[in-house]
Amino acid sequence: MVIVMNNESTLCTFVLVSLLSISQAQAVEPKDISKMLDERAMSIVGQSDDSAEARVQSCNSDNTSVVTVYTTTGKAQVGIDVRIDGRTVGSLTSHYPDEGPTCNTDSSAGVITHVVPAGEHTLDAESLNLFWPTYTFEVETCECRVLALP
Repeated sequence: MVIVMNNESTLCTFVLVSLLSISQAQAVEPKDISKMLDERAMSIVGQSDDSAEARVQSCNSDNTSVVTVYTTTGKAQVGIDVRIDGRTVGSLTSHYPDEGPTCNTDSSAGVITHVVPAGEHTLDAESLNLFWPTYTFEVETCECRVLALP
């Protein structure tokens, strides 16, 4: 058996040996991120670990509304990234071909439920092969709105 080494294979061998010899390189057990986040961290990203019912209870004092987003198309590749006011709020990876979810449904693979301040907002979305242009909508305090991406 003859082994031929060129410059590229020598470099790859050197890099591999160097990486394996680093004493601090070690595998660690993954940590559950939900245990690392507190309630304040969740409110920064506009989400809460509370149930759908709890999101509505403080709407009057907080001047907020709830928006539930879903899609009716199964033609999107990978997932649909949804943005409200230019900020990504989640990704839809399944769809509702016939009947949509009710308002304030807990977020899942096919639903994004998001708390927003009352007032005017924009919604847009895209996947690898589809694009939904910016749509402007308005919600009043304590309103619950369902928005479909056709």
